[in-house]
Amino acid sequence: MDKISLDKEVILNATEEVIRRFGPEKANISDVAKSLNVSHAALYRYYNGKNVLWNAVTERWLSNLHAASNEIIKEDKPADIKLFHLLEDFAEAKRRSAVNDPEMFANYLKLAQSSRDVIEKSVEEGTNCIKDIIVQGIAEGIFFEENPDQAAKTVYLATSVFIHPNSFDDSNRKQNIESVVDLLIRGLKNPNRTDK
Repeated sequence: MDKISLDKEVILNATEEVIRRFGPEKANISDVAKSLNVSHAALYRYYNGKNVLWNAVTERWLSNLHAASNEIIKEDKPADIKLFHLLEDFAEAKRRSAVNDPEMFANYLKLAQSSRDVIEKSVEEGTNCIKDIIVQGIAEGIFFEENPDQAAKTVYLATSVFIHPNSFDDSNRKQNIESVVDLLIRGLKNPNRTDK
């Protein structure tokens, strides 16, 4: 591969493939350079070391994983229905990835233990999506909430148990997700609204 065709996207794609091929424990930057037929130095011009490159791969993977969230936010539906869809998507996206893309999910788990920046950014983005819907619900009169920021953090924390791998094989998982989400939404509802 010549230098002109080497860019960040090409490197990220190659890194994902290397992680999938060797797993996050064994994959290294030498494998990425070899798969692209370039030297380490060529990669370091774009990413200053393995940690930076692996963080970038995981950040992009998380962004793609939650792409459906942006579509849910744009739905022309009442806030309570949108919030239900969003929280279900948050819970199911990571489980689907663990089943369909286990190496990248394992890479995410490894990163979660060693580098909090990417994970914290993902949590912040998720919390902001929830807050946007809560604010919409307040404007619609569906939700009554004095502090949308805190409510969004609380909702995110309450549902984050479902993104943990320990919850993936629970035979009551779908029912538990629906029960928790339903309870949270009922807690946000405006008590003065007559069409509850």
